[in-house]
Amino acid sequence: MPTFPPLGSNSSTVPWDPGAPSLVNSTVKMVLISAIVCTSLFGNVVVLLVFQRKPQLLHVANRFVLNLLLADLLQTVLVMPFAIAATVPEVWPLDARLCQALVVLMHLFAFAGVNTIIVVSVDRYLAIIHPLSYPTRMTPHLGTNLIALTWLLSVLQSTPPLYGWGTIEFDRRHNACTVVWSSSYSYSALVSALSFWLPVVIMLCCYWMVFRAARRQNALVHPIQSNPPPDSQASCSSPQRHPQPEGPFSATYPIRTRHRRFHYHCKAARVVFVIMASYVLSMGPYSVLSTISINSSAAVPPWLASMALILFFLQCCLHPYIYGYMHRSVRKEFLALLCGPLCGQEKPCKHSFLAG
Repeated sequence: MPTFPPLGSNSSTVPWDPGAPSLVNSTVKMVLISAIVCTSLFGNVVVLLVFQRKPQLLHVANRFVLNLLLADLLQTVLVMPFAIAATVPEVWPLDARLCQALVVLMHLFAFAGVNTIIVVSVDRYLAIIHPLSYPTRMTPHLGTNLIALTWLLSVLQSTPPLYGWGTIEFDRRHNACTVVWSSSYSYSALVSALSFWLPVVIMLCCYWMVFRAARRQNALVHPIQSNPPPDSQASCSSPQRHPQPEGPFSATYPIRTRHRRFHYHCKAARVVFVIMASYVLSMGPYSVLSTISINSSAAVPPWLASMALILFFLQCCLHPYIYGYMHRSVRKEFLALLCGPLCGQEKPCKHSFLAG
């Protein structure tokens, strides 16, 4: 077990700025994390209630989404309140060992989310690249085993500090429980690679192949003329409309088909962009700062460390929107759940969560 200095002391091994965090920084950090807690609780609980209300939506792909939302909800309930408490100057309700457990839990739920996102990316790759063999490959039994594997890997990835590989301390200069990244270069490099760099590479490869395959399939379903009009080069936000010839045998159908394909490609590009951008925004700063802190002697400003932690928690708010509200089947049930009979009960779609 690693040994901890008294909570009143400042460790000289942590490459942070020696100045104490300002009251403004602590207040902003507390307010933003509190807002994230409220938003995350609402978003994750509502989507979980949708799945509970309509269990027919829980096919294999959506079970991965359910696992992701559960990890976010556990992060929100078990970790974020203590992060808020630690932000209050001169107040910390836990001892050193519980501080260590808090960081391990934070990394456990984060790794569970990261590993699930990788599984989601591979699942979408198989569903689109191999649509005929996908039902026999991705069976419910395999899906359950993959979910169990994500948690097993998360435990192995997050618990090394409990066995002496890496050190966790409460840093009074930043009012936060944190990993002392310079205490073990190998563990710090492993955390950075497995939490950000490797998942980004896997996601980029999978979604790039998915997007290319989706374009090819859509081209087969909706063939167009060999010489598309200038409107095919328009932006996603404002495709132009051209006058159409009159008569019973006019060319309205090819033009309408081109517009349909145009919007289809734009929508697919937006979904992939939102998934990648949200992941880079949430996990990127935390992983980059941990990498810099391994060898860097330069002090990291307190506001920058606080912002990295806030963005780290922000993913718990983004996942319900990206993997839930952006897709038609979940969105319809979400509106029906909130509005009740006034919104009208529509028959839910049985599409996968990326079909919205």
